[in-house]
Amino acid sequence: MKKLTFWQALFIGLGNIIGAGIFVMAGATISAAGPGAILAFVITAIYAMTVGLNSAELSSIYTDVEGGVYSFTLKTLGGMSGFLVGWFRVIAYSISGAATALGFSGYMTQLGIPSILYYPMAVILIVVLLFLNYLGLRLVANVETILVLVNLFSLIMFTVSTLVIAGVRVHNFTPFLPHGVTGLFLASNLAFFAYSGFNTIATLTPSTENGEKVIPRAIVWSLVITSLIYISVIFAMVDAVPYTYYGLSSAPLSLTLSSIHAPSVIYYVIGASALIATVSVTLSIIVAGQRTLDQLSKDFQLPVRHPLILVGAIMVVSLFLGNVESIALASNFGIVFSYMLTGLEVMISRHRGLRGVFRSPGYPILQLISTALSAVFLISLGIQSLEIGVVTLFLGILVYEALRETRLRK
Repeated sequence: MKKLTFWQALFIGLGNIIGAGIFVMAGATISAAGPGAILAFVITAIYAMTVGLNSAELSSIYTDVEGGVYSFTLKTLGGMSGFLVGWFRVIAYSISGAATALGFSGYMTQLGIPSILYYPMAVILIVVLLFLNYLGLRLVANVETILVLVNLFSLIMFTVSTLVIAGVRVHNFTPFLPHGVTGLFLASNLAFFAYSGFNTIATLTPSTENGEKVIPRAIVWSLVITSLIYISVIFAMVDAVPYTYYGLSSAPLSLTLSSIHAPSVIYYVIGASALIATVSVTLSIIVAGQRTLDQLSKDFQLPVRHPLILVGAIMVVSLFLGNVESIALASNFGIVFSYMLTGLEVMISRHRGLRGVFRSPGYPILQLISTALSAVFLISLGIQSLEIGVVTLFLGILVYEALRETRLRK
């Protein structure tokens, strides 16, 4: 199989980062922090970059594995820690993939498709994207490139047109932090999950030409591009409309455009782009989920013959769990938990004398900062998320011990 190029790896990652998050989460972020949502996205960009630089270095050291953050943990911290991170990542991918598929259905019903088809459309989307993944990673990369370019264009068009139509409305930036530091932390937490898809790129090292050189660059550039786009979009939204208008709107960009009476063509382009974003994210989540489960199965000799089918099956089942948002809190815990370990993993790798092509700057200060910020984000998830996360953690430990006992008996 011909390997991926830098651009293909970059666009698969961007497909997971620039997606439904910014189209859906932006309003809730502004509602939580007011104009301070701009600062929240800056803080989150800094945090994501510290973790991204850790992942970039680790991906240049451990070049023969497909599990991304999971594989880095297994290589540095051992079996139980590695399994738990893999356990959390597969759950996170499956549940979030189901959520974005339902997002696709939601946008389709807004366009006039009968609501009775809400769940069937999500199932159909997952099946189609599973088949697309089965046809090959290069095809996925080409499709993601097209989808991401459309999303980038639409977000740039949204930002420019909103600022031109609305002008500079200074009064909309005060009070800057109406809900104080608590609101800022909540907004940063919401914003983080619009950034967190860069781990998808770290799973592509073995499938990318000169992966040890290319993947670190793709991770860093994906975060630079998304940070600039996200902060620009949030600035334009805050400038155009008072923060109190957003509430928990599921289509905040459309709300912005309708509030400033933007031309209908822009309104429809953004709506179509939001729909495309749900497809793009679901596709890249399937890529990362399948590759992580495949590597997990190889490492722990799990009886999983078809990881792609299993990930798809879990996604489909997750569609019918009812309150997907509350269940997704477990995946949120797992994502931050896995990223919190990356700084420690870099330090362990360097202590062992392992050297990759890419070395993160500011060692070890950057690694300590990433660990500290992860702890802050973990705490700010809230009691319900921590409770669900701890329960999921203990279930993972029980599964790991059961697997270990089974292997010992053989």
